Formats: sequence, structure tokens, C-alpha cells
Amino acid sequence: MIFRSIKSRLLLSLTLFIALSLGLSGFALDRAFRSSVEAALQEKLKANFYSLLADSDAEQNTLVMPAQLQDPRFNQIDSGLYAFINDKHGNRLWHSPSAITLQPSPNQAASIGHFRFSPPTNDQFYRLSYGIIWELENDDEREYHVYLLQNATPVTAQLHEFRASLWRWFGGIAVILLVIQGIIMRWGLTPLRHLGKELKAIESGEQSQLTGVYPSELENATHNLNLLIENERRQRQRYHDTLSDLAHSLKTPLAILRGLNSQSLSEAEQRKSLDEQVSRMNDIVSHQLHRASSKASAANQLSMHPIPLASLINKLLRSLQKVYISKSVDAENLINSNLSLRVDEHDLMEIFGNLLDNACKACRQKIRISASQQQGALIISIEDDGEGIAEQQRQNVLERGGRADTQHPGQGIGLAVTQDILNSYQARLSIHDSQLGGAKIDIEFPVS
Repeated sequence: MIFRSIKSRLLLSLTLFIALSLGLSGFALDRAFRSSVEAALQEKLKANFYSLLADSDAEQNTLVMPAQLQDPRFNQIDSGLYAFINDKHGNRLWHSPSAITLQPSPNQAASIGHFRFSPPTNDQFYRLSYGIIWELENDDEREYHVYLLQNATPVTAQLHEFRASLWRWFGGIAVILLVIQGIIMRWGLTPLRHLGKELKAIESGEQSQLTGVYPSELENATHNLNLLIENERRQRQRYHDTLSDLAHSLKTPLAILRGLNSQSLSEAEQRKSLDEQVSRMNDIVSHQLHRASSKASAANQLSMHPIPLASLINKLLRSLQKVYISKSVDAENLINSNLSLRVDEHDLMEIFGNLLDNACKACRQKIRISASQQQGALIISIEDDGEGIAEQQRQNVLERGGRADTQHPGQGIGLAVTQDILNSYQARLSIHDSQLGGAKIDIEFPVS
């Protein structure tokens, strides 16, 4: 449908608005012009009345009008300007020479001393009436009603000419406004067209993200689209890496299984070796599947609910203190109860479960968890009072390519999973020396 297009909706709405505005303006101007013309006509008829009154006279107790009036139109038959004088009973006493052939229906008489102006009704005449008391000889007073009629044809022609000119101008203005409207609409919708072109270019692989400069109304949308595109790209890369890592990790146990028959091992030893390699392969597959699923959940970070961090860590600490009851681990949680992270809860459990487990293993007795904000980032620190990690070993611990490390407990598979999950949230993990004497693990989450 046409109304599914924003451009069509705006074009139709603005066109209707222009038509309505010009229509109402034209109607108002037409009424104003008509009122002005009729007001001018009324004033002219009043002037004609006073001229007629000046020409009148009283003789032998009757009103006498001259044969020739000052206004020549009163003297010309069917000139369009007519005059009548009636008595108080409505009997016609006199009419102008121009009204010889005219038999108009009289309008309602005006009251004494007042003008009454009437526009055309059933005929084509404007009427002006006036009631007067004429003082004759012997102080005799008589009531007369004077009627002036003006043919409406000139006024109608004037109105028609004005309306034609008005609507020609308004038609031209409407065309100009529609052209300007089209130009403004094209200019205003340019960012959306550019956005559509960029999305097509991304879909075809010509570019990797939205790079255009967009208005403030579209900034949030384009920023979120870039986040989703980047997350989707990372997810695809992660699946690729996971399959590559899985294939690479399975080579060694498969090679061992293939060589069992060629080795002089007892049945029990072969069974034990077989169980070890199958268990190892199961661990590898579970680890790689978890890494892939953690990336998939991180791709929906924008729609995740914030998870209270302090309560989650307290829950983990209670479980770990039972596991390491022989150490009597003293865990100090300094994280504010109002602090939360917009991260999948399962991922948070995996991240802090691995790091707190490592801290409990490495510590002598004390660990400490704290949080701070620095330059738009939230930093979670986990410290212990153990032996720490030598500086020359820290980079090796965090490197992704150290595939042998992912097969050992402690700072092996757990730390690798943690590092991979953090990467999917654009978070960073770093290792330092702790004031407690052992290692300090800092996790830096970006804060939007």
C-alpha cells in the first residue's frame, strides 16, 4: 500500500494541509473582499440618497421631485440605479426615470431616521431604504420611505474577477509550495535513504558498519545497529574459531586413540587410556559449546536485565567456603549492594565462579572483592593473599593460543572460558600484584 511509505504519508499529509490552509485563506479573503465591496456600495447609495434628498422639494403640501436628477444614472432607463419614494402605507408616490420599466418587490421599510441595507435575495438588486418625516407647509408632517436599488451585476462581476485572480494566485502558490515541500522532504529524508544504502552495502559485504554522519534523531538507532552488526560479526567469528579450536583440540586425543592398537598395552591399560581420552574429548566439546553459547547470549546484551552483583558474589562465596572449609577462607565482599551489571546471569556465574574458585585455591586464608569506576569503566577486583602470579607468566595465562592450558584445572580451562566470555562483552581482564600479597585480577566492564 502507498501509506506504508513515509514519503507518501508526509506528501499526502502536507498536500492536504496546504489545500486546507489555502482553501480557508481563500474563503476568508473572499468574504472580506465581498464585505468591503458591499460596504463601499452602501456608502455610494447613501451618497445617492443625500443627492436625491437635495433635489427634492415640497409644493402645495406634497413632495415634488425634479424631472432631471443630479446623478445621470437616475435619468437613464435601465441604468442599474433606481429610486422610489413610498408613503407610510407603501403606496408608490414617485420613481426615478431609470425605473420606468422596473417593477421591483419592495423590501421591508426602514424605521424613521435609520438606513436599512439589504443584499440581493430573489432578484439581482442591492437595496437601501430610509424613513423620513417631511415637514410641509402649515407645519404639516408626512412620513415617506425612500428606496434606492443598485443592480448587483457589476458587483457580481467584480467578485468573479477577484475570485478568478485569487484562485490563480493561490494555484500558483500551491504549486510553488508543493515543489518546495518536495525539495524539503527529499532533503529531510536523505539520511534515511543513506541509511538504507549503507545497510544494503553491509548486506552485500561492501562495508562492515554504518559510517555516515546522521541527525541526532537517528544517532541512537545507528549506534545500536552498529552494536548489533558488530555482535553478529563477532558471533560468526566465534563460531568459526570454536569449530577451528574444536578440530585442533580433538587431534591429539584422536591420535592417541588411533595409536592404542599399535602399542603393547594390556586390556586394562587400553581401557583406562580409552576412558581418559574419551573424558578429555567430552571436556573439550563441552568447553567449546559453552564458549559458543556465551557469545550468543552476549549478542543480546541490549535487551538483558541488570543483575545485582553483590548478591550473586555472596551466593558464590557461601558455596566456595563450604568447598574450602579446611582453609577457613576469610572472604571480604566490598561491592555496593546497589551495583548491577547488564550481563547474562549464567555468564556472570561462570566468570566470578572461576575467578573466585581460583582465588580460594591460591589464597592462604584471605580474599577480597571490590569495585570502582574509572573513566567510564566499572572495574571489579578479586585479590588473594597467596603466592601471586609472576609477571612473566601473566601474558601466557591470558593468551588464547595456549590451547594446552585449557585442558588443566585452576588457571587452565576456567580462566580461558572467563577470558572468552569477557571478550564477548568487550570487557577486559588483567593481572596485577595485590596489597594482600598475592594476585589481583581486575575485570573492566565498559559503562555506557
